[in-house]
Amino acid sequence: MSILAWSLEQIYLKVNSAAPFGAKYASPTAMSGASEQTALTTLTLTVRGKSANDRLLFGRAFHSRGLPYRGAMHLFEPGQVFGFVRWRGDGFGTQTWRVVVAEAGQPREKLTRIPGIKPGAHLLLHAFGKTRAKRALRAIDVLSDADVLHEIHPAYWRHVHAQIASNLPVDPYDPDVFASLDLTRSSS
Repeated sequence: MSILAWSLEQIYLKVNSAAPFGAKYASPTAMSGASEQTALTTLTLTVRGKSANDRLLFGRAFHSRGLPYRGAMHLFEPGQVFGFVRWRGDGFGTQTWRVVVAEAGQPREKLTRIPGIKPGAHLLLHAFGKTRAKRALRAIDVLSDADVLHEIHPAYWRHVHAQIASNLPVDPYDPDVFASLDLTRSSS
């Protein structure tokens, strides 16, 4: 890692630890070469042996790089959809397991605070626990065979969340149906 990259990371960590919720993060923008008007959403994933294992399932990151403490940092532009798995365990086995699909938000929007995402994101799918996480991963596997996951309409991910939370079968994806559903919701 170059000295410049290391110093940018140190500045980023200092700015993010003291920054208010929803503030712009100058360092990821500077690191990635984006314009100063773009506020990026940062996803930090950790891998620590048998105690933590996070991984990106899908999403087209604006900028990605590994971190020195065995993890990765991904930067997403506003409006991009991404999914990740967060697993925590100890000597007794799995403690928490969650699957999250989120959409990076615009500056000054109301965002949901999600562990590992700064400043926050629009939560589209949150499957917490072994059974629900497995159902969400199965739904993602079925979709990955037929569609590009980060291009699936956000309304469908909300539908998948509702179906998994209600313990109902997940309906197949039809882009026209979910695009029109979102249009009717926004017009009312």
